[in-house]
Amino acid sequence: MEKEGIVGEAAQPVNWLWRSVVLAALTFMVPSLAYLGLFELFSKSYSGLPKYLAEFLAAGIALFLSMLTLKVYNDREALGLDIKQLFAVRPLGRMGLVFVAGAVANLALIAAFIAVMLKFYPDYEGSTDIAKMWAGNDKWFFVLTSTFMYAACEEIFLRGLVFNYIKKHAGVMKALLVSSLLFSAMHGGRIWVALLMIFLNGLIYGLAYEKTRSLAVPCLLHGLHNSVLRIIGVLGLVG
Repeated sequence: MEKEGIVGEAAQPVNWLWRSVVLAALTFMVPSLAYLGLFELFSKSYSGLPKYLAEFLAAGIALFLSMLTLKVYNDREALGLDIKQLFAVRPLGRMGLVFVAGAVANLALIAAFIAVMLKFYPDYEGSTDIAKMWAGNDKWFFVLTSTFMYAACEEIFLRGLVFNYIKKHAGVMKALLVSSLLFSAMHGGRIWVALLMIFLNGLIYGLAYEKTRSLAVPCLLHGLHNSVLRIIGVLGLVG
């Protein structure tokens, strides 16, 4: 006989790990394919668009698609995110302090990364694709804006979708660690020092989001990080 009080089978636990990997895959697919594909299309000679404007438009469309995906999955996964308030900016108080702390930590990681690379890997060149994309661009406003917009695409998925999905099913600590590991894995193919820096940056962005509940802070921190590294690389300020 069945035990009294049991009215049905227990619900199966959600396999949050593999589903978070799927969501992270969207981080690569949606904005990356849109950004790179549209940039390639817009920058062709027949389009008549200068390279900086082609990148700006491609990043803008990728950001729009990322926001649309966030809205769809927020409803589908019942994450309970208030899309209208998700990018709130309140520079005074906690948000401002968290941003400053995150920026200092970000810059410290960049300095440590450069020091390690110069000491142990002085001949390492890394990917030249970004440098080629930026070479000759004199419209820095559009270039830097594009960098921040694409960083926002990644944050929308990793800190907006993946972090909140894992937090809902497994708690904050696993959300921080797994989302940061996925963030690093997305940038696979790079030297281990770079992957470690990306993982630590993921922790910074995740903590910044958790402390402020606004994606604006990790978006700005991520954009700042990318901009500093790319400016250093394109202008040849180090090495």
